[in-house]
Amino acid sequence: MKGIETGKDKVKKICDVLRRETLVPAMEEAEKITSSAQMRAEEILLAAKMQADSLLAEAKFEIARERNVFQSSLGQACKQALESLKQNIESKLLDQELAELVTKQTQDPRLLAELITAVVRGIEKDGLDVSLSAYIPANIPPRAVNQLLVKGVLEKLKEKSVLVGNLAGGIEVSLHQEKVTIDLSDKALKELVAQYIRKDFRTLIFRS
Repeated sequence: MKGIETGKDKVKKICDVLRRETLVPAMEEAEKITSSAQMRAEEILLAAKMQADSLLAEAKFEIARERNVFQSSLGQACKQALESLKQNIESKLLDQELAELVTKQTQDPRLLAELITAVVRGIEKDGLDVSLSAYIPANIPPRAVNQLLVKGVLEKLKEKSVLVGNLAGGIEVSLHQEKVTIDLSDKALKELVAQYIRKDFRTLIFRS
């Protein structure tokens, strides 16, 4: 009969009530939780990306800074190495060659006689009457220089002759009373010449 509710209908109604009162709210809550979790996940991913970008930017900055420091250090080292190389070249080409040239030229007996004469005449010009000794390189015979000196100059020397000194080239003249030595040795002349030609030499050799 239609007016009579069967047990099956009652069970169905009970299930419908349970579904509406429990299952549907639970599903809605689950959807809310899922949506919230998805939003939170997106926030976490965005924060992670921002942090990753920040770390990447910091890493790039640090790499660039270290590269600049390295390049600066490398540039400074190159400049120092180049300057050291220039000094070595200057020492070998200028100092050694100039020393050999000056020494060779200042072993000429005629030049030695001219230098001694110039010193003696200069002392005479100042009106000084002093006792002199003139020294020449050990590998030059004193007689070779003495015979090129005029008598007046030779007479001014205490020993009436030039003496052998510890020189490779050039001369030294000692003023005994004044305890002064006039140094025109090869070393002194080389330093004097080098002062005038060093700048020109560097410009010539190291021009860019």
